Amino acid sequence: MKQTKYNFIGSFNEGFAKVELNGRLNFTDEQGSIISSQWFDDCWNFHEGFARVELNGRWNYINQQGNYLSDQWFNDSWNFHEGFAAVELYGKYNFIDRQGNLISKQWFDYCFDFKEGLAAIKLNHKWNYIDKQGKYLSNQWFDECGDFYKDFARLKLNEKWNFINKQGNYLSERWFDWCSIFHKGFARVRLNSGFNFINKQGNYLSDQWFDYCDSFYEDFARVKLNDKWNFIDYHGYLLSDKWFDWCNVFNTVVATVVINGMNKTINKKGEIAQ
Repeated sequence: MKQTKYNFIGSFNEGFAKVELNGRLNFTDEQGSIISSQWFDDCWNFHEGFARVELNGRWNYINQQGNYLSDQWFNDSWNFHEGFAAVELYGKYNFIDRQGNLISKQWFDYCFDFKEGLAAIKLNHKWNYIDKQGKYLSNQWFDECGDFYKDFARLKLNEKWNFINKQGNYLSERWFDWCSIFHKGFARVRLNSGFNFINKQGNYLSDQWFDYCDSFYEDFARVKLNDKWNFIDYHGYLLSDKWFDWCNVFNTVVATVVINGMNKTINKKGEIAQ
């Protein structure tokens, strides 16, 4: 390895480490060679084959050969995710690919990173999604939208919530007062102060709506009804015929329940220890 006395040497990432010399930054490879003849004001570690670099208040990317990705320098830039990186120029946002091409002729008011092939974008106070070909997912623009996670994304329109899939279809004909992300195959939804679970086919787990419900943990979710607690399984069955004053989540094989002020334990067969 070539010996150069740097002021700082960072950790290696994707075969390169950030180095500082007299207040300027560059990258070195594992043989000690500097990647670029240009030293920068700031730089970030390589991510998906590119590193962000700043020079005179503007940002660009360099590849592992030290070449710039774009002729355009940006006001800000972010790491690559799924082959695209968000860039900002004069207060507007777009995505750049690994060939240096912008994904859209339209610049947006804001955007989030790609997740599962789609990215949330904001334009004129409304939100939508864009795919890697630069096409919008939906003809409808929304008040809020979240990242895709496990094939679905949450979105809000006119103070109501639903889910959208990667084909642009809503999960449910009904819009909810609130909904969670999917976890263990189910998302929690709230409608008119009642809680339930919905699966990825748009079916409710239970005919009963509860006063509250937790996410699934160790094969069961806690549910509350009329100030009493129970557990529900993935098939919509309650664990016990008895409702409890309170219950904790399962700790592997048992959970703590409170009956008439007394702490007891229940197993996954619904058997309560006396």
